[in-house]
Amino acid sequence: MPYSKLKNLYVEKIIEDIIFTGKVLYQEGLVNSHAGNISVRFENSIYITKTGAMLGYLTPNDIVEVPVVGTSPNDEIASSELIVHREIYKKTEHKAIIHAHPIHAVSLTFFLEDTFIPIDNEGKLFVKEVPIIEVENASGSKELADKLSNKFKSTGRNIILIKKHGSFVAHKDLNYALKLTSDLEFCAKVYYLVNQIKPLEK
Repeated sequence: MPYSKLKNLYVEKIIEDIIFTGKVLYQEGLVNSHAGNISVRFENSIYITKTGAMLGYLTPNDIVEVPVVGTSPNDEIASSELIVHREIYKKTEHKAIIHAHPIHAVSLTFFLEDTFIPIDNEGKLFVKEVPIIEVENASGSKELADKLSNKFKSTGRNIILIKKHGSFVAHKDLNYALKLTSDLEFCAKVYYLVNQIKPLEK
C-alpha cells in the first residue's frame, strides 16, 4: 500500500478517536458544552479540535491540522489552547493531549497548594501525585504554555492541574489519556466526599 494512502487511513483513525474521546468526556461530565480541547500528534502535524467546538458532538469538520513547528492559516480556527498543546509536543515525547474541566478536581485546586495526592487505591496506582500550577492567565496564554510544558518535561507526570481552571493530561496514547482524565475526576470525587464525612488532616 502506498504510504500516502496508509497515512490517510491513519489520519482518519485519529479523527475517529478524537470524536469518540470528546463524546466520552462530555458524557462523563468532564467538560461542559463548549469547553475543553483534544489533540493528537502525528509526524510533524497536530490534529486538534477547533475553538468553541462542542466536544460531545464533534464531526470531522471540527478537527483541524496544524504544524507542530511554525504556524498555518488553520491556527486561526484551532482551539485557543493550541499554543499550549504545541509547546507540550515540542518539549516532550507525548502524542496525545486532553484538556478538560473536571468539576471536583478543579474545585480541589481552590484549596490545595501545589499537589493533589489521591487517597483511594485506584488513584494511588494510576494517578499518583498530580502537580498543581498557578498562572495569571489560564486560558491559552504563553505563560500557561511555557509553565505547563516545562512542568510536564521536568516531572515526567502525565496529569497536571491548573489552579481554578482545569486539567491537562498528556500521554503517548489518546485512549489512555482519556482513562487518566476520568481517573483523575473519580479520585477527586472520592477525596472530596471522604473529606466531607471526616475532614482529612492537613
